Amino acid sequence: MFLVGLLQWWYGYGWLGEIRRIGRRLQSTAELFSIGQLATTLFSPFRQISAGQVGGSIGVQLRAFFDKLISRIIGAIVRSGTIIAGIVTITFQAIIGGVGLIVWLVLPTLPIVGLILFAIEWTPQWI
Repeated sequence: MFLVGLLQWWYGYGWLGEIRRIGRRLQSTAELFSIGQLATTLFSPFRQISAGQVGGSIGVQLRAFFDKLISRIIGAIVRSGTIIAGIVTITFQAIIGGVGLIVWLVLPTLPIVGLILFAIEWTPQWI
């Protein structure tokens, strides 16, 4: 009964718990990089000192326009880089999580495989 209960937990609640942990880890990474917020504010000005209306001559207004334009371009570049870094990180975490789930499924069979290999006296070639 103990072995049945252990296997039932391993392939039931334990498996689902591992999936939830991987999901929380991916969600935490997405929040860390603020991917959604960065995507919505992609072309917003970046650290602009005066983002309000600029009055004055046409030269002052033209200069303010180009200041805002350069600030938006820099902001888009920085935010795009951060979004790309976040997506790459999430992709690697998802791959590692998928491999971990496969290992989770195979792990209980390894002692049985080891016993079978021991019984047939198999040894790796490098030993």
